[in-house]
Amino acid sequence: MEINRSGGAGKEEICAQAARLGEMLVASAEYRQYLDAKKKLQVNSEQAYILSKLRQQQISLRLAKFLGEDLDEAEDDFENLYATFCLEPVISDFLYAEGRLGRLIDEVQKICGDKLDLWSENEALDHAVKRELN
Repeated sequence: MEINRSGGAGKEEICAQAARLGEMLVASAEYRQYLDAKKKLQVNSEQAYILSKLRQQQISLRLAKFLGEDLDEAEDDFENLYATFCLEPVISDFLYAEGRLGRLIDEVQKICGDKLDLWSENEALDHAVKRELN
């Protein structure tokens, strides 16, 4: 391991380890399953188009909700439509594989984040509340 002047790992070593982690992710069962499901989705252009449109609609709904619009009926309609198309094996398999890979990547990110003492809005809010109470 490369040690820099301050006694810690150097940038090159960190990047080399990150590249190794990337290689491990590429070799993982989660990524292989994702690639297989992605290929099947790409071959079925109708299913790929449906999933793309569903995701666009989902983003639009999230944005509208963020802007404070009342979307109860629209959300229900979307969820029913989404549930219907998720019964399609190609879409279902892809979403499952994507979810598994995403959870693995989230775990890796959480592990890295837990090791670092980074500033967060929650921490800043806690300090502000404590200051107000004193």
